[in-house]
Amino acid sequence: MNTKTLPDNKKLGKILGVGIMVFGILCLNYFTFPALSYRHAFYRMLFYLPLVLGCFWFGIKGAMYVTASVFLLYIPYVARTWQGLTLEDFHKILEGLLFIMIAAVLGLLVEREKRKNKELLQIERLAALGRATSEVAHDMKTPLMAIGGFATQVYRKLAPEDPNRKKLEIIIKESDRLEAMIREMLEFGRPNNLQRTHKPIETVILESVNVADKVAELRGVVLRTELEHSLPSIPLDVDRLRKALLNLLTNAIEASEPRQCVVVKACARKNDVLIEIMDSGYGIKEEIANKVFSPFFTTKKRGTGLGLAIVKKTIEAHGGSISLRLNPGKGTTFAFTIPFCRSKG
Repeated sequence: MNTKTLPDNKKLGKILGVGIMVFGILCLNYFTFPALSYRHAFYRMLFYLPLVLGCFWFGIKGAMYVTASVFLLYIPYVARTWQGLTLEDFHKILEGLLFIMIAAVLGLLVEREKRKNKELLQIERLAALGRATSEVAHDMKTPLMAIGGFATQVYRKLAPEDPNRKKLEIIIKESDRLEAMIREMLEFGRPNNLQRTHKPIETVILESVNVADKVAELRGVVLRTELEHSLPSIPLDVDRLRKALLNLLTNAIEASEPRQCVVVKACARKNDVLIEIMDSGYGIKEEIANKVFSPFFTTKKRGTGLGLAIVKKTIEAHGGSISLRLNPGKGTTFAFTIPFCRSKG
C-alpha cells in the first residue's frame, strides 16, 4: 500500500464529509413544507456544523468554500419561497450576515492558530537539530585538530623538494576547511543567550563594511553605504550581529561580478531599524528563494548551508525578522529589522 496516498485520501474524505452534510441539510430545507417555519429555523442552524468542521480542517479556505456553497445552493429555495420582505425574511438576511461573519472570524482564528503551531514545531525542530549538530561538531573537533596539527608538524620537517609535501598541503587545507565547517556547526547549535550592549547600529554596520571591503577589493566589487543620519543606539549582541552582517555582505560580494556594486542601506522606522543589503549579481532562483534560510541548504560546492540559517537565528534572537526579494532585472536584496525595544534573549 502506498503511504503517500493516505493524507490525500484523508483530505478527500473530509471534503466529502462536509459536502454530504451541506447537501443533507439543504435537502431537509427543500423537502420540508415552507409553512413549518420552526423546522426551517432549526435546519438553518445545522449549517453551522459543516462550517465549523470546514474551518477546523481547512482554515479560512474551508470557511469560504462552505459559505459560498451554502449561499449558492440555498438561494433557489429563498427565491422560490420569497413573498416580499417580511419580518421572517429580514431575520433570514440577518442570519446570513451573521453566518458570513462567524465564518470569517472562525477561519482567521484557525489560520492564526495553525501558524502558531507551525512556528512552534519549527522552533522545536531547529532546537533539536542545533543540539544534534553541536554534539557531532564537538565529537569531530578534537580529532580533526589533531590531524591538522600533526600534518602541519610533519610538513614543516620535510625538505622543500620532498614529493609528500603536496599531499600534506592538501591534508592541511582540507582540515582547515573542515574546522571552519565545525565552527559554523557549533555556532548554529549555540543557545540564543545574547550579550547585549548599547551601541549605535550605524557603528556596527560601518565596522562590518570596513572588514568586508577587503574581500570586495580582491574581487573588484564596490561597497557603498546609504545610511540614514543619527541612527539610534540599540541594545545589541554586537559580536553576533557583526557576524550576521559580514555573512550577508560576503554572500553579496561573492554573487557580484567585478565592477558591480553592493549597497548597504539603513533607516529608522517607527519601531525598528531596517537594514538592506542589495547586490546586482546572478541572483537566486525563484523556486529556491524560500529555502535559503533552511539549515544545510546551500548552492555552493563547499558550503555547509548554515550561514544564512545562523543569520536568521541571530536576527530573530534580537526580536527582528529577515527576508529576501529578487531585484527587478538582476540581483537580490536581503532585508532585516532590529526593533528598538528589548526582546527576550
